[in-house]
Amino acid sequence: MREETTGRLSLIMLSHGLVHVFLISLAAVLPLIRLEFRLSYTQIGIFTFVLSIITAAASIPMGFISDRVNKLKLISSMFFLMAILTSFLVVVRNLALVLLLFGFLWLCLSAFHPTAQAYLSSHYPGRRGQIFGLYEVGASSGMIMAPVIAAWLASIWGWKSVYGIYALPAIFVALGIYKIAGEETFSRQNKELRLRTEFLRGLKRILTHRRLKFIYMAHGLYAIIFATAALYLPIFMVDVHGFSVAQAAYMLTFFLLGGALGRILGGKSSDRWARNRVMGLSFLLLVPFLIMLSLATGGVILIFLSFAAGLTSHMILPVVTAFIGDNAQGEMGLTYGMQSLVGFGFGAISRLIAGVLADLWGIAIIFWMLAGISLLGVVCSFFLLEKNG
Repeated sequence: MREETTGRLSLIMLSHGLVHVFLISLAAVLPLIRLEFRLSYTQIGIFTFVLSIITAAASIPMGFISDRVNKLKLISSMFFLMAILTSFLVVVRNLALVLLLFGFLWLCLSAFHPTAQAYLSSHYPGRRGQIFGLYEVGASSGMIMAPVIAAWLASIWGWKSVYGIYALPAIFVALGIYKIAGEETFSRQNKELRLRTEFLRGLKRILTHRRLKFIYMAHGLYAIIFATAALYLPIFMVDVHGFSVAQAAYMLTFFLLGGALGRILGGKSSDRWARNRVMGLSFLLLVPFLIMLSLATGGVILIFLSFAAGLTSHMILPVVTAFIGDNAQGEMGLTYGMQSLVGFGFGAISRLIAGVLADLWGIAIIFWMLAGISLLGVVCSFFLLEKNG
């Protein structure tokens, strides 16, 4: 049984990593897409914003669906559809079709997070923090590998080959997850209710739950910090410190490596101590690292600060995800769908706002903004007083 559980968790971690390989690889191939179709920076910004909004908006219905079907089979079907869509990307030449395929691909990706999180939260209720820490390590691994893999493949066969080749691991993961899916039973409060009524009632329970509202707020603040830092940290290193593009990418890698360790530490710590304390301490420790990043000089110091900022910021995510499972009101998939909506939505909007602030007052202002956001996270944690069982 232990080996079966380990194998199941490992496969879900692998699939989470692959999801983020799909997501992060877009950043690596965007310069090539821009050149091929002669897109402006504004058009690129709108394109990526729309993709984030698609994922955010679809997360709620995807989470609702996952409560009513076999969760692992839904994830398996998602990967099969992704393999089909990425295969078409290899042959299309029209910009409209490329954008449409990416839109459908991001729509498929929206199914993963609420479904996988609901599955893990239901199957490992006593170790949510630790399990979600490991689950997030899969994401960090995918984020770290994606730029390198995508750049290497694109340099040999062109950017379209990147997602075309990704179809192969997507098929393997789909088959592996389908094999372990088994059967699930579904509990509904009233089978006579129409889906629309069930959806609205579930949504109302979530939105009126005091603690969940503060947990979602904390997740939104984390999403602002991560999405903005991951996007602008390399640009900051190039524009302010004169790094090459490759050196700036390495600095982002140190940020993500710190994040991988932080996700493990945050998850395990939140199972041992009150989750709100771990969350509040992580937000608080992050503040000086963000401020020092805007002021420091010297490669070694910047490496340390990037790693430390990644570690402390990423400690928050598994805590939030476990916290949501602790407080879910029956509709586990829908509850995690709301988390994805908040995360992708806040992340998308924050990138736009940060860009405007950087144009007005310089790119270093972004780190001061994020430090302020982190302080709000400390305040938010005080509204989540909890003692773990």
